[in-house]
Amino acid sequence: MKTVKKDGLSLYIHIPFCVKKCLYCDFLSFSASNSKKQGYVKALVNELAAWEEVLKEKLTGKENLTGMDRLYFKTVFAGGGTPTCLEPSMLLEILQSVRKYTDENTEFTIEANPGTITDSHISVFKETGINRVSLGLQSAQDRELKKLGRIHTYREFCNSYNKLQKAGFGNINIDIMAGIPGQDIPSYKDTLEKVAALEPAHISVYSLIVEPGTEFYKMQEQGGLDIADEDTDRHMYNLAKEILGRNGYNRYEISNYSKEGMECLHNITYWTGGNYLGTGLGASSYINGTRFTGTMDFNKYTCIFKDRAGHGMAENQVQKNIGTNYENLSVKNQMEEFMFLGLRMCKGVSKSAFMDRFGVSMDKVYGNVIKHFLQNQLLAEDVNSGRIYLTERGIDISNYVLSDFILD
Repeated sequence: MKTVKKDGLSLYIHIPFCVKKCLYCDFLSFSASNSKKQGYVKALVNELAAWEEVLKEKLTGKENLTGMDRLYFKTVFAGGGTPTCLEPSMLLEILQSVRKYTDENTEFTIEANPGTITDSHISVFKETGINRVSLGLQSAQDRELKKLGRIHTYREFCNSYNKLQKAGFGNINIDIMAGIPGQDIPSYKDTLEKVAALEPAHISVYSLIVEPGTEFYKMQEQGGLDIADEDTDRHMYNLAKEILGRNGYNRYEISNYSKEGMECLHNITYWTGGNYLGTGLGASSYINGTRFTGTMDFNKYTCIFKDRAGHGMAENQVQKNIGTNYENLSVKNQMEEFMFLGLRMCKGVSKSAFMDRFGVSMDKVYGNVIKHFLQNQLLAEDVNSGRIYLTERGIDISNYVLSDFILD
């Protein structure tokens, strides 16, 4: 593996367990016994130790990751699945193993589902340096939650949210979903207004996508899924923008809104092509233009990391986990990702950052494409900052616009 560059490293931790898989979910998640969970926790902690062994040699050269001779993560995100369906003691074991690679400046996020958060979980959050919690609400309507296969009610969500606030967590994200089967404009508006009234730091608003392999996909194939049409979905999108904007939320990415200065730094790492390490079953990583993914075979994963890494053993463990799941992105591929991920952000992409990263001007590579969309008012340019960004019209048809940044 190449030396990790000095622009920093983020960490994703995948915890694949959930109480019950939601009907729309295509993530790598499943229910499991406590003994199976404990075996996974042990393997995950050992994988982190193995990566420390592998990466520490990369941190002591001229291109030091942080300016220090230790592994450091600028952001950490524990997701799933549902991390809070682990026993608090298991979660503590994982988070304690991570904390030594963080400090008070690290954005440390954990996903949590209402109905699974206990006082003991919250104590673990505080003890291990968690400073951001992402709550999966999806809807304030119990009938819609039931249709999604969620395990909680809106009241249970409110109880979880209030517990976190009382415990001192001021940086909370709430997920909302549009296009839920049977959802209409009034019910969606009610959800938006109730969530905005809670004044969380961050709100993520997603449209339902029916993915192959999900229960919803099977229902759709059989004609039994009543979801919003394209016009209704667009109305919901605009409604979110209007209501959240009126309540002081800045849309900084197509689907994400935050109070001033409360943007999700971890997700910004993804959108700006930053380096991140993924740990846990099937987790993906991206370091210096190389993308790699761990095994999705639970038994293989727990077997590889059943023992603590020692000198010379860690590299072997990591290589067995990754196997041949490597993709070395060409410069062309990296340019494409820089554009169509970066343009998801409302401030768009920087011409100077493109030049710094690739040693060639954005106009030389994409000049004709940019000119075309500027003329059609789907892109705009901030001359003072040298940034290109999607207009409101461009966001409406973003898939069409972004597809033109794929190079021949």
